[in-house]
Amino acid sequence: MRHRRTLITLASLATLALAAAPAAAAQPMAADAAGNLLGNASFEEVGPEGLPTGWSPLWASSAAAFSSDDTDASDGERSLRVLDDSAEAGVGLRPEAVAVTAGETYEFSLDLNFASGTLQPTVYFLDASGNRIAQPSSAVSPAPGGWVTETVEVTAPEGAVLAEPLIYSSVGGTADGLIDNVGFTAVVPDVADGVEEDLGEPIGGVTNAGAGYTENAEGRDIGLVVAGGSPSRFSAVDIVTGELLMSQTIEASTLTWAYATTPDRSVYVATSSGEVYVFDPDALTLTLIADKPFGERYFWEGQSNDAGEVFFATYPGGKVVSYDPAADEWHDHGVVVEGNSYVRSIAVDGDYVYAGGGTADAVVVRLDTTTGEKVRIELPAEYRDQEFVYDLSVAGDLLFARPTPSTDVLVYSLTEQAWVDTIPSGVGLEVSPAVRTVDSGTERTEVLIPKIGGGMIAYDVDTYERRDVSIDLGGASARGWSLQEVDLDGFPGESLVTATSKAVFHVWNPQTGETRSMRSDADPTPFLIRSLGTGPDGDVWAGGYASPPGIARVDAESGASELLSGPGQVEGMVAHGDDLVIGTYPGSWLYTYDTTQPWDNGTNPPQRVSIGHGQDRPVAMASAGDVVAIGSVPDYGQLGGALTLFDPETGDMEVFEELVADQTIISLAYRDGLIYGGTGIWGGLGIDPSTTEGQLFVFDPASGEVTFQTVPVPGEENVSGLTFDADGNLWGMTANELFRFDPQTLEVVERQRYFDVDDSAAYWTTRELFWHDGKLVGQTASRLFEIDPETLEMTVVQTGVQNLAIDRLGSYYYNRGGTLYRWIPAQVGPECEQTVTGTHEGRLDITSGTTCLTDAEVDGPVTVSGGASIVVTDSAITGPLRADGATDVILRGAEVTGPVRIDGSTGEVVIAGSTIVGPLFCAGNATPPTDEGQSNTVDGPTRGQCAHL
Repeated sequence: MRHRRTLITLASLATLALAAAPAAAAQPMAADAAGNLLGNASFEEVGPEGLPTGWSPLWASSAAAFSSDDTDASDGERSLRVLDDSAEAGVGLRPEAVAVTAGETYEFSLDLNFASGTLQPTVYFLDASGNRIAQPSSAVSPAPGGWVTETVEVTAPEGAVLAEPLIYSSVGGTADGLIDNVGFTAVVPDVADGVEEDLGEPIGGVTNAGAGYTENAEGRDIGLVVAGGSPSRFSAVDIVTGELLMSQTIEASTLTWAYATTPDRSVYVATSSGEVYVFDPDALTLTLIADKPFGERYFWEGQSNDAGEVFFATYPGGKVVSYDPAADEWHDHGVVVEGNSYVRSIAVDGDYVYAGGGTADAVVVRLDTTTGEKVRIELPAEYRDQEFVYDLSVAGDLLFARPTPSTDVLVYSLTEQAWVDTIPSGVGLEVSPAVRTVDSGTERTEVLIPKIGGGMIAYDVDTYERRDVSIDLGGASARGWSLQEVDLDGFPGESLVTATSKAVFHVWNPQTGETRSMRSDADPTPFLIRSLGTGPDGDVWAGGYASPPGIARVDAESGASELLSGPGQVEGMVAHGDDLVIGTYPGSWLYTYDTTQPWDNGTNPPQRVSIGHGQDRPVAMASAGDVVAIGSVPDYGQLGGALTLFDPETGDMEVFEELVADQTIISLAYRDGLIYGGTGIWGGLGIDPSTTEGQLFVFDPASGEVTFQTVPVPGEENVSGLTFDADGNLWGMTANELFRFDPQTLEVVERQRYFDVDDSAAYWTTRELFWHDGKLVGQTASRLFEIDPETLEMTVVQTGVQNLAIDRLGSYYYNRGGTLYRWIPAQVGPECEQTVTGTHEGRLDITSGTTCLTDAEVDGPVTVSGGASIVVTDSAITGPLRADGATDVILRGAEVTGPVRIDGSTGEVVIAGSTIVGPLFCAGNATPPTDEGQSNTVDGPTRGQCAHL
């Protein structure tokens, strides 16, 4: 039987439309045999209508095209005959759905014996609701003359939980033949030998992007926060006592901004990944009611009107959408401003919704929800160059708007339809509701606005006067506001309640001016690890969405992590001499830490410096001689990143904007005075790319010019990782393909494709490539891999991972969400030419070759002379061990009672997990001795190269 393999991908031509057949919500089908997920895969069981059991026609008209056949079979006694004699329509047969895992690859195989025609194997991928989200397909035309096996591979896309592998004939062709032994099996990749260690969650805590407020039927005041992370964690707490009332994990989301309380005390909570939940304060339940309504996958803000209808601001459609709980209906109010992918803020006032947008056009739009009319409210002229209208609030007859990056709060009179005031140095996200205050001795109607640097002003909505009040959020933004009667002495009537991003609730009473803060017991969560890097000493550093801001240092020996107060969202970092240079978002800030001195935020690292020049995320870094080369992503709504040459000693920098037109520099490497850069087509969020392929360029710092550029892999959008090998070849990685570039001839001389993942979403980090220990080690397509540079054979180490760093001991670090993992490759030593086991009495002299002591006991001295090697594994030596000019000296789990001296070895020196009763001395060895991360016990002085073991 002949065998042919094809790759079919999500990008493959599919003649079926996604709406061609209704999505199935079937339960997973029982597997027919080991590895094969399909039941009745050889069609031996036949139902009353002549079709194989467990299989059904794709359309009713398809039933006549399929029949059981007992004249020939490749497996068993029966096969399936297909006869499609129409070139105008296809026919199809579907199995019951089988369970799949997103990101995993599956092999779809069929034995075919065709007289003529074409078959088009197709796989429907379904989400948890049974909706079809992808359908890769590929045409096969087996030559007549006997049975042949056709095999195709597909990768389950994000969100897929079920699959239906279809037997389908093409619309434009005919088919006449037999089908048998259909298989759908998970592809198990070759994996490297080693051990994976879970190092826990180095960055964790509570950071809530927003907050919600309600009360239960008994009047208990309840605050709602979602600790952003991976996964995020929803908590309902008692505002007055801080007690945790309930909590629930939100797996798919990392942040939640939008909370809207309706008149019936329900709170609608919408996440940054498109889920919308409703919280019941009496039952203390959180229930999912929608997932990505109208395709909107990011909700920024939510607010309810008096009738209980809830309105949301969305991305990437730049829409206002609403939900009516009474009718259980969603409504799409459409794009607010053409060209804007963001509606960042909304404020609801009766039938009107005010929407603040960006990034192409920072403007306020008034939406009439009864007619759909949209009216632009232009910002004052001096603010029309802003990126966003980030915050909006209506209080009384005033609309408050905060454009960014400005820190001014603009005041608009709804009655005069004009901008009437500007309040400098305000902190978002909202101003409070207007309340009657008497604490100053004068009755006023005021709103509260937090100030940059701390403090709070009360703003009179009638006179526009301002005064300071006692409540102080410490310079933090107010996470929503509410008017509630709190059970606290000195707080009569209704009080204003808000929260900070640390789930700390603040209450201020407008009658007495009293204020109080309550830290809650909201559940923490691991924060998403955004980046990994290796420091000058070979320890690994992890950056993420820490709150309070910080960065974690991970000890290469123990794997223990320490969270250090300092930089916030770290986008990139690199070792440069004894310094670790760290780049953060937003604002493209740079920090320099001298690793020879203790960490002391503000002193070491000292005050940060900003790249400026419209840059926002420093994502690519390389030590480049006396400077650090930095590639950065521009601000929201902008294309064209920059290359910065930064001197950590002086803080000086030289910025080269848009070296490659409309593209961002996302990978860098340095050699022989030249900087090599890889670009991606995406700029800041909120703008579509204008180019289609990632570039490789060569930059000469001496001239400040790009001397060469090319598209190394046609069709790929991003050149994600770059590294030099020991011979000076430049290797690069895209999402799917490896390439080798000759810096002398300026040619791409080798390419190899491994994956076929969709690279059409904006990204800037999590893909890396390193030259390590004679091989390429990298991470892309959610896989950690090793590649042999001679054969280009790939070995998959782990799947479902992001980021990559390699410590001084050769261990690989990566993350799954907020959890950090370490892979310790299996130790490969020299091949044993002689093995000693059991008891060996007397002296042991090793003069040539490799001798292995495995579960041995040597009662006497051991010597290893020039060119010979020793490998001691779980063995004891009673007497001294001396190696002089040896090749490899490897002790793992050894116990030596006597002095150990290792001089002038030309290969590896390893002392790991061993006990030495006596002194330990190492000198002149070509490779520094290592303990492979397993500590030793030495009962005596340690000197020379082994002093650190």
